[in-house]
Amino acid sequence: MQGPSAVLLQQGNWTYMIKSGRGSKPSGALVASSAPRSPWLGILKTCVSYTVGVGAVASIVAWPILDAQAAGSLAFGCALIVVFFGISLLVADWAGRHRASWALPAFLFMYFIKILGMGFLVLFSGLPEWVLAPYFMWGAIGSLVLWQVGEIRAFSRARLPIFNQDDPSPSPSDGGEHGKP
Repeated sequence: MQGPSAVLLQQGNWTYMIKSGRGSKPSGALVASSAPRSPWLGILKTCVSYTVGVGAVASIVAWPILDAQAAGSLAFGCALIVVFFGISLLVADWAGRHRASWALPAFLFMYFIKILGMGFLVLFSGLPEWVLAPYFMWGAIGSLVLWQVGEIRAFSRARLPIFNQDDPSPSPSDGGEHGKP
């Protein structure tokens, strides 16, 4: 009986190993699994589920205790964080689908833009009349913390390709530093 078969797939500068079965080789060695084409939508789903889930519960609980205006302010703060931070992950996903090396720079660029955009909104546009500033602030801060926890958790679990096949440094098997003469 043979172990799972694997196929190497080359995509741009990256090489992925795709397995047809789960588990390990008969020798006991683990086989690398393939990375997703783009991890950004998975990260977005994790962050939205963390942020919207807790934000919705907090707003629903705040409604009968405080009032509808306070609950709406909490929800508005949460929604603003989800929209601004979600856009950067969508842009990173779009950039990564066109060229994998563009995803992280696009994400970092959008991070800078969203900080400027949120600063502009807070400093120059003000809040609508119906929003209570303290509840909005706590909703936004709580959502921001939850979003960051979701991003860290999703990034730590993402399967990202880390080896570049076109690495110019010679490997030992290619006759490099300590390889064949």
